Amino acid sequence: MKSGESRDTSGFARASYHSQALCLSALGIAGLLAPIAVWGYPSPVRTAVGWGGAAVGAWILAAARRQWRMQDGGYRREVPLGVSEAAHVSGSAVPELPPTLYEHGKLHPEVRRILDIAASQFRDRLVLDPAQVEFEEDGRGGRKLVLWGFHCVDSGFLTTAGIQDRLQSTFRKGLGGVWAFEWDETGDRFLASRKSRIERLVFPPDWPVVTDAAAAKRLYIGWEFKVGKSARGVEGVCPQKMPHLMCIGESGSGKSVSVRSLLEQFRAAGWQLILADGKGPDYAGYFAPHPEDNNLPVPGTVAVGIGASPRGMSYVGAIVLAYLILQERQNGSMEAKITDPEGWNNFAPVLLVMDEIKGMREKWKSALPGKDFEAIESMVTEILSLGRELRVHVLLVSQDARAVSIPNTWKSNVPMSICLGRPKELTLKYGFPESVQPKVRLITDAMDPKIKGRCVIASVDEKTGASDATEYQGYLGYSPGESWDNANLPPQVKDHWPSFKQNVSDKVPRMYTRQWFKIEEKSEAQITSEEKSGDRGYIDFEMFTVEELKKMHRVALDKRGSDGRIIPDPAVTKFDPASPHYVCRPPRDDANRVVAEL
Repeated sequence: MKSGESRDTSGFARASYHSQALCLSALGIAGLLAPIAVWGYPSPVRTAVGWGGAAVGAWILAAARRQWRMQDGGYRREVPLGVSEAAHVSGSAVPELPPTLYEHGKLHPEVRRILDIAASQFRDRLVLDPAQVEFEEDGRGGRKLVLWGFHCVDSGFLTTAGIQDRLQSTFRKGLGGVWAFEWDETGDRFLASRKSRIERLVFPPDWPVVTDAAAAKRLYIGWEFKVGKSARGVEGVCPQKMPHLMCIGESGSGKSVSVRSLLEQFRAAGWQLILADGKGPDYAGYFAPHPEDNNLPVPGTVAVGIGASPRGMSYVGAIVLAYLILQERQNGSMEAKITDPEGWNNFAPVLLVMDEIKGMREKWKSALPGKDFEAIESMVTEILSLGRELRVHVLLVSQDARAVSIPNTWKSNVPMSICLGRPKELTLKYGFPESVQPKVRLITDAMDPKIKGRCVIASVDEKTGASDATEYQGYLGYSPGESWDNANLPPQVKDHWPSFKQNVSDKVPRMYTRQWFKIEEKSEAQITSEEKSGDRGYIDFEMFTVEELKKMHRVALDKRGSDGRIIPDPAVTKFDPASPHYVCRPPRDDANRVVAEL
């Protein structure tokens, strides 16, 4: 401590050397006076105690002298790595620290700052590692600190999340700025950096594309889809180990871009996609008809359910469809497993995407009977519980992870979560399992909110309970219907997206038929309603109950033509939501339209 600075009296361990010396001196003097207190008593025991106190007092005074000299620099106690404690309190050059840490004969101000914080808050616990200190030009003719690290004097000091959180919080608040911390618990050392080793913009490579459904089934074993790049490299997820995924991000965080980037990998790997979206435009490229391909959507899209209607029953229909596929695969699975223990579940993988869950659940609560709402919840829970072995997987996408948005029964079956951007406290609390929250907090506290596409992925192994969390930069990938001439996109997309479109998106073969329901009769609710209001002229899909949908048969909407190409089946166009002859398509009512422009 320099002269003129106030002494820290908040605790003996944090006090300056002079303060400690004064305290010890008082105790030592008291010990030296002990013989006077027992003078004149004939008891030998009291005499012995008095002179014993004097001896202890002399020893304490010697310790006080050492503490006083330590602050004055007359005494130097060596600590690991040869960096003396004087380096923690002195601004002048000392032989233990390399000259690169100095400016104009004094310690660099930021280096001095971290040493002061270490000395005042973690006294005798931390030793600066000069080899880990790095600077960068600050653009003003000086240098700024971008990397530093400490060794811990006590073995195992970093093994608890509480200590890591305290270290990170203390140094971040004391230094300011965005610092990312790395912990080496086994080596008793940690690093702090604001020199991000994660790229700010990453594009996916051209993924390999399967040639047929048989190849898709083979590829499924051990296959990983990639989410982006972290400091340790490309981050991948194996659906066999992590069967379902929850993606959380506030409005404008880039959820749809991230999800579409993932979908292109699933399409290339030969998965069947069932898309349920509360809005519709986010996935328009996946269900828009392509005139050059018999007005079919992109290959891989099996069904689409849009929840923009008052009751959102088309969205529910997509869930029911995935549920019926699950049940179909489950029926007879026991006999199949006995007959073929290794290959009984060699199904083509299915991915059910449920986007805008929060808004849809609010809509169902207000618009559907309680039994229908409960039936939807139950179906999704069953898919999440049984989907792994039957290769029916779920991607949940929401703005937040509160129980009103994503039920806890769903989250308990989802071992992996992705958060786009720095999460709010509620997202941290409800979006990640409790065991991994400390790691996620350490990562997200250091995330730079200005970097678009920055994410954190966290998981808990269902068997071992081991948790992991990693920061990464998500892929900015092409998806059907997107344009690289969009002014809102980085100019680099023009160098990457055309190749990806040509070599991946446009090369996915059409392997599966689209599916929907064989709707031949009106719902009971519509029949009752029309007895009073008259025939509507179409079957209102919105009026079906969940149980009525579950009892319907699925129908294949496509077939292979004489030339070998897959085309819409003209015999079932009335069941095809993309057809103008769809039985549930309401007649156009121009009388109720309002043209705003005059």
